[in-house]
Amino acid sequence: YAGGDCVISPSAHPAMEEPCYAPQGSTANKQGRVIADHIAGLTTPFPGVLRTTICRAFDFTLARTGFGEEEARERGFQVETVICASPDRPHFMGTAAPITIKLVVERATRRLLGGQIVGPGDAARRIDVLATAITLDATLDQLAHLDLAYAPPYSPPVDPLLTAAHVLQNKLDGVARGVSPVEALRKLQSGEALAVDVRSPEEYEEVRLPFEVVHIPLGALREKGSSLPTDRELFAFCKVSLRGYEAQRILEGLGYEKVSFIEGGIVGWPYLLDTGT
Repeated sequence: YAGGDCVISPSAHPAMEEPCYAPQGSTANKQGRVIADHIAGLTTPFPGVLRTTICRAFDFTLARTGFGEEEARERGFQVETVICASPDRPHFMGTAAPITIKLVVERATRRLLGGQIVGPGDAARRIDVLATAITLDATLDQLAHLDLAYAPPYSPPVDPLLTAAHVLQNKLDGVARGVSPVEALRKLQSGEALAVDVRSPEEYEEVRLPFEVVHIPLGALREKGSSLPTDRELFAFCKVSLRGYEAQRILEGLGYEKVSFIEGGIVGWPYLLDTGT
C-alpha cells in the first residue's frame, strides 16, 4: 500500500477526472484510514481530494480549493471569475477584519470550479464551505442561497462568501461589469482607462491608486459624472467597490458605455498604493 506525500490522488472535483498531487497531512490521514480498512478486509474507496490548502503568513490567512483560474482555462473550461473584498464580521464589531475572495465558475453551467481567499479575517470557515459546495457539484446559484449561520460575532447578515456569489451572479447576468486588478493595472498604466474614485474626501486623502484618478464622491456623481471623458474606459472604485458598482450603474444611466468597477476596490488591490508619505 502507498499513501501520503509519495502518491498522487484521485480528484474529488466532479469536473476533473485526472489525478492530482496533494501532499497534505489531512490527505495522508484520510488515505491511512482507507489503507487500514483494506488491510482489515474492508474495500473502502478513496473518494479523492480538491487540494484544499490553508496557511498563515504573518497576520494573513491564504486558502484555496479546486481549480485556479489559469488551471481551469488550461483544461478547456470557459470560465467567469470575480474578486470580492468585504469584512468577515459587521463593521461595528471590534474584531472585524477584511478578506478577499476569488470565485471561479464554468460560465455555461454556472458550476463552481474553485476559489481562493486571502486576508487577516476568517478565511478558514469560508474556504471549507466552498470546498463542500464544490465536492457536491453545486452551482453558483446554490452557493448564493446557502443558509449559513449568522450572528454579529461571527458574520455579517450576508456572509462574504455569499456576497461574492451574488456579485458573480450579477456579472454572469450582465448587470455588473467588473474588471480584475490585473487587467485594471495594465489599462491604467497604459492610459487606456481612467480611474474614478467615488469614496469620500476623507478616504481619498488617506490612500489612493498611484495613477491618474478623477475623484467624485458617489453622492455627487449624478451631478458631476457627465464631465468625465467618453474616449477612454472608466474604472470606478471605492474601498471594496460596492460604491464602485453603484457608480458603474449611475454612469451607465448617464450614457457611458465603457465603464466597469475595479473588483475588490482598495482593500482587494494587490499592488502598491499611494499613501501620501
